[in-house]
Order: sequence, then structure tokens, then C-alpha cells
Amino acid sequence: MKLHHLLMGTALALVLPVAATAQSLPEGPYIGAQIGVSWLQDLDLKTATTTAKVNPKETIASVLETGYQFGDGLRLGVEGGFSIHQVDTISPNLGNPIGDVTTFTLMGVVQKEFDTGSAFRPYVSAGLGWGWVDTDNVGPVFTAPYYSNAAQDNFAYQLGVGVAYALASDLDLTIGYRYQGIDDLKFKNETPTYKSNYSSHSVLIGVRTVFGAAPEKAVPATTVVSPPPPPPAPAPAPVAAPAPTITRNFTVFFDWDRSTLSADAQQVLQNVARDAKAGKVVQINVAGHADTSGPTDYNQKLSQRRAEAVREYLASQGLPSNQIAVEAKGETDLLVPTADGIREPSNRRAVIVFP
Repeated sequence: MKLHHLLMGTALALVLPVAATAQSLPEGPYIGAQIGVSWLQDLDLKTATTTAKVNPKETIASVLETGYQFGDGLRLGVEGGFSIHQVDTISPNLGNPIGDVTTFTLMGVVQKEFDTGSAFRPYVSAGLGWGWVDTDNVGPVFTAPYYSNAAQDNFAYQLGVGVAYALASDLDLTIGYRYQGIDDLKFKNETPTYKSNYSSHSVLIGVRTVFGAAPEKAVPATTVVSPPPPPPAPAPAPVAAPAPTITRNFTVFFDWDRSTLSADAQQVLQNVARDAKAGKVVQINVAGHADTSGPTDYNQKLSQRRAEAVREYLASQGLPSNQIAVEAKGETDLLVPTADGIREPSNRRAVIVFP
């Protein structure tokens, strides 16, 4: 078995069994584009009696991709790649080397990304498909007056490794390495006939976006109601009517990595303002919280922004901002205890208390 066949089998064996790893990526169709630098290994053009070793220069390579992303980090797609390598040297040297080698590939690709609890997700990938190689005026080879102008295609394969960085929930920046090979290119219509193999290495950077991804289901904003105070003891003489019963503890929830108030959260804060005015409350405490996904220092600042967003909205409802105290809890005091790196909607909250 050839080495590259062994590598392909190993990569697929690594990718497919881990497809069920728990992860919370948006699911849906995707498109992307990549660009980078490609290095083509020497092309050995072999006739029955001689070999011409063509050494190409590095060049720019481009890739377009599309497919479907699953929420567990598995990605099934199709990639089209293109590159043009100019000839640098030819051995044996029969004259001034010229020409270029154009390559186009079309691959079915399986990729697996691994959740790290942060915006960075390493990945491995493998692809099978077809490749087309065109030698345009490459020479001189074999004999001084001969220049290769031939096109040939055959089975192609690729292996890749890299990392994706989430710029947003549906937009990734990617950077990675890709090895690509095309075996047994037989140029039968040339005189003399010859054959060659194709191997390239690329470093690519790209962007990729997911369409139609269902937004993460938000936990509805709820009001935590304190039990009503006990009824006043009966008195022989008439007494004034008791003050209106008000709620003194409220909670609003936020989307992942957001400090923007939803419509439900704004409705809860309108109730906060109403009860604060009815109860003549002069002090309000607001505590912002975050879940454990992302760095600890980032979550501390995010919980601060959530608490300040609540204070600004209450001020817009007529409550004096100097009577609203805010604090940031970060990842501490979780409503639902979780391990580090878990996106738990119930922990992305702000708690409002009338002390």
C-alpha cells in the first residue's frame, strides 16, 4: 500500500469516529473562500528511457468551498482549488527553462472541528476527488526542441489540518495547511509518451459563513417573585390600607456573548421600574453574570456590560441612575453549575434586587 493511501485511511479513521463529540455550533449550509501560498514538488516527467525533473516556483493558490455544517463540529462539503506554477529550473538543462503548470481540483471533503470552550477550534480534514494538470509550453524537456503542452487528469486526494476562529456565531476565520496529490498522470498523446505524479503543499487563510442557522434558543426572561408579607395583625381601631405589594427580585437573560437587552428583558425591566416607583424604592442593586464559555477576564467584562445595560434602561424609565448600584460577577455564582467552557443560557443573566 502506498504511503498516501495509508495517510488517507488514517485521517478518515480519525475524523469519522469523533463526529458525535458534543459541541454547540450553528447548523446549516455554508460557503467560504481561501487564499494562500502553494509549493509544488518537483514534477518528474518520465519516458521509457529518461526523466526530466521540472522544479516549479511557489505561487498563489485559491479555494472556493461549500457544504453543510452540523452542530457537533462535523462538516461535509465540496472544494474547488486553482493554482498556476511557473517553471523555475529543469534538469537536465537543455536550454532556458520556460512554461507553467496549471492545476484545478474538485474535492469532496469531510472535516471535523474540536470544541475548546473558546473562539478557537482546531480541525482535521480529508478529501477525495479529481484533479486536472495542464503543462503549458514547459521545456525544453527530453530533447532540446521539445516543449510539453499537454493536459491530463486523474484521481486526487488531500489532507488538511488547521484552526478556525469564530469572528461571530455564523462567521469564521480559518488558517491551515493542506497536502494534495494526484497519482499516475499518463500523457499518452505526447511524443514521446511520459507519466508523472503531482504533490503540493499549501498554507491557506480564509473566511467562511453559515446560512440559515437557527439562533440559539434564548431562555425566556422570568420574574422571581418574593412571597408576600404576612397580613397585618388585626387592630381594634381602623388602620390605613397597607402599601401595595411589589416584587423585589427580578432576573433578565442575555444571548451568548451579548449585552443587548431582548424584548422580553425590556418588559421585565419595565416591571422593575413600575414596582420601584410604587414601593418608593431608593436603592437598586444589579449584578451581571456570564457563563463559563470564553476566557475568565473577558466574561468578567461582559458581565459588567450586562449590568450597565440594565442600569441604563432603568434610567430611561425614570429611575435615578445614582440609586442603581451595579457589580460584575463574571463566571462566579452560576445559576446552573457547569464545567469550564460550557455555553449555559441560564448563567447569562443580570439579577435586580431591591435590598
